Amino acid sequence: MTMITAHSGADGLPDNSREYLRHALASAADAFEIDVRRDESGALRLGHDAADGALPSLEEVFTLLAASPRPQRVNCDLKEPGLEEDVCALARAHGLAGRVILTGSADPALYAASPALRETAELWLNAEEAVADLYARAADPASRARAAEELAAVCQRCGVTTVNMNYRLAAEDFTAPLEKAGLALSLWTVNEPEDLRRFLARGVRSVTTRALAAALAAAGR
Repeated sequence: MTMITAHSGADGLPDNSREYLRHALASAADAFEIDVRRDESGALRLGHDAADGALPSLEEVFTLLAASPRPQRVNCDLKEPGLEEDVCALARAHGLAGRVILTGSADPALYAASPALRETAELWLNAEEAVADLYARAADPASRARAAEELAAVCQRCGVTTVNMNYRLAAEDFTAPLEKAGLALSLWTVNEPEDLRRFLARGVRSVTTRALAAALAAAGR
């Protein structure tokens, strides 16, 4: 069954806000996404383009998640490199091992080399982080196929089982080599009803959506 992941700011709420977090945690979503950065003091805080002192800290998010009665997962979209170990250490401190997903700037080589990271979180590798010039190469069918093979090789080398990508890349000639290699697909940001129905029927691993209520309805939840 396809996971429904709430994109930060789902259903028209401010991105990374406390209102969004409360909404996502109260919903039937399987997971919710947050954008993670360091602030000037070195603390982990939410924020897409910059750490925002008005937004929750990651400590606050993990406290809320640990107290929630639903076993949701949290997709930590790392917006800068070097956050993996501190994010996972904080997750373990809150009893959240196994409920964290790392996307964004997470380093697959570091993940492969660290048992602690692998025991705490699952890495869904962002396609554009693993393949240089991916979007330019995706415009050409031959280059697209080679890019998919390169991406599959990185995942296999680093023990990654899920690829995180813009849904516009999910044409069959790009995803077929990935799926042949045993990789699952996590697609963002899928908002239109027709696209939601299509990917739900296709059985991808996860869709990340700002149209959370519509996605849950389409999934019959």
